[in-house]
Amino acid sequence: MNIKNKTVLVTGGSTGIGKAIAEAFIAKGTKVIVFGLNKPQYSCEFYKVDVSKENEIKSALSKIKSLDILVNNAGIFTGSLVEETNMNDFDEEMNINFKGTFMTCKYSIPKINKGGCIINISSILGINPRAEASVYSASKAAIISLTKSLALELANKPIRVNSIAPGVIDTPIWQKGVSSREEGEKDLKESASKHPLKRSGKPEEIAHATIFLAENDFTTGAILAVDGGATI
Repeated sequence: MNIKNKTVLVTGGSTGIGKAIAEAFIAKGTKVIVFGLNKPQYSCEFYKVDVSKENEIKSALSKIKSLDILVNNAGIFTGSLVEETNMNDFDEEMNINFKGTFMTCKYSIPKINKGGCIINISSILGINPRAEASVYSASKAAIISLTKSLALELANKPIRVNSIAPGVIDTPIWQKGVSSREEGEKDLKESASKHPLKRSGKPEEIAHATIFLAENDFTTGAILAVDGGATI
C-alpha cells in the first residue's frame, strides 16, 4: 500500500509507542486520527476516547467517514501474582488491552477501505508469559489470537490484519507503579538485560515495524516480534 494521503487511526497515540507510531505516519504524509485520554502535542485529529467504553468508541467513529489503517495501541500494564490480583485491576486491564482492541476493530471494520489494514500492538508476553504478569500476558495473547482470526475473516475484503509483539521498550510506562524515576530506570535496565541484544528498544523501532506492516500488501496474520531477540 502506498500510504501517502491515507487515513490512519491510532489508539493511545499521546505518548510512548503510540506517539512514535503517529509521528511516523505523519512523516509519511498520512492523515492521523488519535483516540486517547489526553490531546497529543503534535498536529492530528483528536477524539477523547477511553477504549474500554463502547459508547465512546462508537460516538467518535460516527464522526469519521472512512479509514485506511487502524493501529490498536492503547494499553496498560499492572503486575501481580494471580492470588494477589485485585479483580477491579483485572477488569481494567482486560477491558483496555483486549476488549478495547476488540471493540475498536468491530466498529472500525465497516469504515476501513478496501485494501486497508489493521495492526494490533501486542507484546512478547503474549507469546512467552512471565510470572507476576498473568493478566497482562493473557490480554496480549488474546490480541494475538484475535489478530489471526480477523486475518482469516477479512481476507476477502481484502483487509489485512497483523500484530507487533514488542519486547522491553523505553517508554513512560516504566515510571508507573514505582517510587522514583531511578527505580523505574533500574527496572528497565534489568528487564532489557535479559534480551540477547542487551538493550531496551526505542518507540521509533516499533513505529518502523508498523509502517512496514502497513505498506506490505502480502503480509497478513503475522505476529512480528520486535524484541531484541527475547522470544528466542
